[in-house]
Amino acid sequence: MIYNTNNLLDINSTLINMKNDLETSIKTATVKGSPVNSKGQPYGNGQKAKEALIRSQGLINHLHELVKSELIKEKIDPSKIFPPLGHSKPELKIAGLLKQKDQDICVKPTNIQPKQEKISWGPLVHENITCYLGKELTEQTLVINIRSQMSSLAKNADTLFERTFAEALNLHNLNPNLCLGEVYMIPVREYDDAAMTKNEVKFKNNITNIAKYISFFDFINGRVDPTKDHHMYERCALLIVDFSTEIPKLYNTTDELKHDGLLPQDFPIELANISMTNFVDDLLQIYIDRFNNLDIYNEI
Repeated sequence: MIYNTNNLLDINSTLINMKNDLETSIKTATVKGSPVNSKGQPYGNGQKAKEALIRSQGLINHLHELVKSELIKEKIDPSKIFPPLGHSKPELKIAGLLKQKDQDICVKPTNIQPKQEKISWGPLVHENITCYLGKELTEQTLVINIRSQMSSLAKNADTLFERTFAEALNLHNLNPNLCLGEVYMIPVREYDDAAMTKNEVKFKNNITNIAKYISFFDFINGRVDPTKDHHMYERCALLIVDFSTEIPKLYNTTDELKHDGLLPQDFPIELANISMTNFVDDLLQIYIDRFNNLDIYNEI
């Protein structure tokens, strides 16, 4: 795995690591060096191995580590990040209106005492579930969810949009002050399924409908008022990546996409507002403005 000089991942090394993992699995029909799954069954070909790599969370964990690295660069106390840097457990379970769910990355302050309470709201009332944080600590826990969609984007886009929309509603309807971030990665071109069955790395000719993704994430980005817009995220980051180049290319602005013919020239929405640039800094600023709780930072 490639790291920068501070032993913390940056965006470029993260994307290189992801491309290397993907294409190694495709070319060797292995996952993390193993030709067989947990049941001893061979993957058989690169397409199956690539699917198994994604299901194992081995690929998305690179993005998890990137976000945790960015938090640490912004002087967040590493001991307050869940899961810790370099680990996938333990995740914090955050209660929403409709369900209680493990969150991908949380920053939990220690100057608020946890308060156990049996869930007595919504459809969870009869399930004998306990919230272990309490409302005050839950709302002052910074939550970041991380997702990617590497294949079948046209087929699954609407379902994934609904899921992303519902996640914010679930958390904000019960915890309106909670600061919520979303990181979502899509490829410009998908890996070619037919080639992967032959353990070959090729890319489909068709281009992802990038305008659709920018429009959606711009729509749910930038929640400021905690009394409304529960479907929105305080900050979203949409990573649009071309893995077909030798070094993966990340697009950060609408002009970059237009220059490469990936958006119409009259497309009006600015990708920079939902890029990874300043994502963590923006989210932390909203958190501090809302709570003024500096406990999550390293002591100066």
